[in-house]
Amino acid sequence: LEYDKCERNCKIQKKNRNKCQYCRFRKCLAVGMSHNAIRFGRIPQSEKQRLKAEQDVSGKEQHESKQLDTKSLTRQMHEAYLKHFHMNKAKARVFLTGKTSTPPFVIHDMDTLQHAERKLLTQLLGNVASGDVSTLQEREVEARIFLFCQYASVATVTEVTEFAKAVPGFATLDLNDQVTLLKYGVYEALFALLASCMNKDGLLMAHGGGFITREFLKSLRKPFSDMMEPKFQFAMRFNALELDDSDLALFVAAIICCGDRPGLSNVSQIEGIQESIIHALRLHLLSNHP
Repeated sequence: LEYDKCERNCKIQKKNRNKCQYCRFRKCLAVGMSHNAIRFGRIPQSEKQRLKAEQDVSGKEQHESKQLDTKSLTRQMHEAYLKHFHMNKAKARVFLTGKTSTPPFVIHDMDTLQHAERKLLTQLLGNVASGDVSTLQEREVEARIFLFCQYASVATVTEVTEFAKAVPGFATLDLNDQVTLLKYGVYEALFALLASCMNKDGLLMAHGGGFITREFLKSLRKPFSDMMEPKFQFAMRFNALELDDSDLALFVAAIICCGDRPGLSNVSQIEGIQESIIHALRLHLLSNHP
C-alpha cells in the first residue's frame, strides 16, 4: 500500500479517520497491525472470504504435494534396501523363527563349529584362496570366528555403500563428503543391520546357513566374548521397536547422511538431505506403527 506522504502527523479519530490515509496507515502500523491485516480490512467481506479460500486451497495442494514426495522417498529407500542388502530383516526372521524348509546349522560347541567350517566354508569366507583357508584353520577358534565376522563386515560395507548411492542427493555431494559420511556412518549402520540377524539366543550367519548361539560366544576367551555380548544387548532393545525393512531403510539412510561428521565441507546440503529423510521416517512410523 502506498499513500501520498504527509508530514503533518494528523490526529486520527473515528470521525475523521478517512481524511488522511497516510497518517491512518502509519497509526495502524504503530499499534501492531500487519500490512496484510490493513489491506484485508479495506476490502469487502466476500472478497476476504474468497482470498482466504484460495490460500486454504493452495496450502492444501502444497501439503498433498509434500506427502506424495515423502511417500515416494519412502518407497525409493525401501526398494533400494531390499535390492542392496542380501540379508534383510524379513529374510532373517524366516530363518530365526523356523519358518524355512532349510533351517540354519546350529553352532553351539567346538565340534559343531568345526563341522560348520567344513560345511559352510564358502558362505563364511567367500572367495578366499585355498592357502588362506589352510592358514586360517591353523588359528585359534576365537581368531577364526573373528575373521568370519570380518569377512561378513566387508561384504556388508559394500552393501551399505551401494545403498548410500541410492539416497536422493547423496551422489551429488562432494566426493570427499561422500567418503567421510561412509567412513563414520558405516559401522553405526552395521549395528542396526546386525540386529536383524540376532535374537536372544544367537546370531544368524553365512547368509542364513548357520546360527551361532549366544552361550557359545560367551564361552570363548576374552576379549572376543566381551565384544559380542554388548551387541546382543543392543539388538534386544533395538528389535523391541519391531521395525520392518521399510522403517530400517529410512533409519539407515538417516544414519549415513549425518551432517555432524567431522571434516565435512557442505554441512547444510547434507543436513537438508537428512531432514527430508527424518521427516519421511517420522510420517512413515506414525502410519506403520499407529
